[in-house]
Amino acid sequence: MPDGLYERDALAWAELQADLLRRLAAGERLNAAVDWPNVIEEVQDVGLSELRACQSLLAQALVHLLKQLVGICLHPAKHTCPY
Repeated sequence: MPDGLYERDALAWAELQADLLRRLAAGERLNAAVDWPNVIEEVQDVGLSELRACQSLLAQALVHLLKQLVGICLHPAKHTCPY
């Protein structure tokens, strides 16, 4: 967008783009008003962010599982070691 709203106010830019996309989906002809390069970048970034969050949560779960298994195996009197 030539007015630089994307750089100045990301929230206002996102709200404007969401409104424009809704209007475009409803059939209104305003394709040129949508900030396509930045919309594409933001959608891609959200996808990558979600993937990273999922990977992080999975890693945390595996660490906790490993700690649980090690604790069980180190203290066999309290628990039965699964291995």
